[in-house]
Amino acid sequence: MMPVRLIVALAMAAAAFWATPAQAAKCPPPPNVTGQTYEQAYETLHNHFGYGVVTVPDPVPPGTSFVSSAETLSCIEFKITGVRVYLEGQVPDLTGMTLTSATAEAEKAGFGVTSGQPEATGEWKVAEQTPSPGGRLAYGQAVSLLLDGSTEVPYLIGHTVEEARQMAADRGLALRGADDARDDQIVEDQNPPGGDELTIGDVIDVVLSDVSLVSPPVSPPASPPASPEDSPSPSPPESPRSEESPEESPEAVPTAALSGEETGSDFGVPPGLALVVVAAALLGLAGWKARGGRRTPDRDHDRRREVRIVSRADPSLNVRIHESRGPRPAVRLHVVPDPGRQEIREGLS
Repeated sequence: MMPVRLIVALAMAAAAFWATPAQAAKCPPPPNVTGQTYEQAYETLHNHFGYGVVTVPDPVPPGTSFVSSAETLSCIEFKITGVRVYLEGQVPDLTGMTLTSATAEAEKAGFGVTSGQPEATGEWKVAEQTPSPGGRLAYGQAVSLLLDGSTEVPYLIGHTVEEARQMAADRGLALRGADDARDDQIVEDQNPPGGDELTIGDVIDVVLSDVSLVSPPVSPPASPPASPEDSPSPSPPESPRSEESPEESPEAVPTAALSGEETGSDFGVPPGLALVVVAAALLGLAGWKARGGRRTPDRDHDRRREVRIVSRADPSLNVRIHESRGPRPAVRLHVVPDPGRQEIREGLS
């Protein structure tokens, strides 16, 4: 029995040795292209060495891809004929996005997403991610997300039901107590109040007004027609009287101004004396204008003009020739003023 068992064991060992190890030792590893971009690795493997290149994944995703590892795919007598290249990419920044948007962005880049929060909805937002934005991850792997479902409660009091529904939906919330309400009804109260925090998907309890914006008994529309009746202004009723009877206005002015009740009692002047004073003032004004009272009168205006003749001596020389009885004639000059020269002057007397 012992020889038979020994022979079988030796045969199985020889078969295993000839099946794989010897064959595997014939194919050397490919050149080291780990960390290079796919374009750089393809230039080295295919263009330089002539190797065929197979990528994982295939086809290559858009954007920049990096080589995470490479292995020999095939060889002939220690000569490599093909290389398999495993690619990885950069993780996009998903923080701040909703779970729905982050999932779409990750799939576009060639990754998946995962989260340990099964209660999360598509409106929850990404608070953290692993790997961090810009890190590398093999294509097809999932980005781990930490989600935050808290949201701020909007202020709904004073808004219509239609506006309140939209404001709550923008925060991922819903209204409770407004299922059968009209869109124009007003929110009078809410719980929780505005500014508090809820988890996305929760509801806000609201209390609505029974009066809508279009109902007639609301106070703002009713106030304009009631104002003219409650407090009528004096100007509208008085204006037509003045237009209908224009002749009455001149009579009302003197009676009010010269009535004994107003003038006599207030100033202590009889009505007759007041008329005399007014008439005297008017006469004085008329006389002042008649005398040219526009300016101070010129004193020389009414003076008579006169012409006077004033005698003036003439200092010119008067030549007199005297004959001499001597042997030679003689000439003598005498300066004699002429009182007959006169000057005409005009003046005022």
